[in-house]
Amino acid sequence: MQSLLALLALVLPLTAMAGPYPDKPVTLVVPFEAGGSTDVSARVVAKALSEILRQPVIVMNQPGAGGRIGTRRVATADADGYTLLWGSGSTLAVAPILYPDQTYLTTLVPVSLGALQPFLFVTSPETGARTVADLVALARQKPDILNFASAGVGSSNHLLGEIFMSATGTKFVHVPYKGSTSARDAVIRGDAQLMDEVLAPLMAQIKAGQLVPLLVTSETRIPSLSDVPTAKEAGLPDLSITGFFGLMAPPKTPSEVVATLNAAMRKALDSPDLRKSFETMSFDVGNGSAEDLATIIAQGRERYGRIVADRNIRVE
Repeated sequence: MQSLLALLALVLPLTAMAGPYPDKPVTLVVPFEAGGSTDVSARVVAKALSEILRQPVIVMNQPGAGGRIGTRRVATADADGYTLLWGSGSTLAVAPILYPDQTYLTTLVPVSLGALQPFLFVTSPETGARTVADLVALARQKPDILNFASAGVGSSNHLLGEIFMSATGTKFVHVPYKGSTSARDAVIRGDAQLMDEVLAPLMAQIKAGQLVPLLVTSETRIPSLSDVPTAKEAGLPDLSITGFFGLMAPPKTPSEVVATLNAAMRKALDSPDLRKSFETMSFDVGNGSAEDLATIIAQGRERYGRIVADRNIRVE
């Protein structure tokens, strides 16, 4: 009896200390550098979630290896809901197609589809190119001379660039960076002549004349860039691909924690402040569905896998 009372004396204080989730700050891992599309969308979401969950949601940038380092951090984190991933098409759909060691991605738990946005292909004004045809002609004149910048080996940006080169019969030198911000800046400096990224991190530089838009990967033209053709209009239908972003949790995260996070995300995505911020950055607001996030990931893997196989695309 005395031993039982002693055990209860130890357990009861711990039970009393454990409050409802969350009762401490939450870390939201962004597997790319600050300033890119994954980062800026994550910060808007983190601010909204902090207010709803009544705990700080702290964005942690962990770039490298096309997003795979930060993603692996979350995949191996404790399943308590305090370390989460703001995932993207790069980390969730492309990496498992290009890298056989990414099987751990299948164990991550989808929480909520957060945002959608098409990609833009841009070039440096120094190239003199104003259309896809202009740049293709230049690249064919200078094979393996012009550079293509990406957010890292195995990122969506990288794969879309490989598809572009395969579809146009061009050969650019791939130069991977730690994120899309560094890749964008390389094109602005003229160190690279081509890159692709979702709209948000590129719009200001396009308006300033630092980047020249060549095509957008949406099904229809973007009103703010009405003179920029779609991928289909440019004769590159394989590039009709939409980028996506969503909240993921570590494997075996308890269902009640996932439900709490999903409810918070739905509320965040409905908030006027978040919607205004996303609209300003040209993001489409996701519907907050965990099921739709799982579906878009599966569809992305199937589509990227088919394109990679059909075009025999390989990464070094």
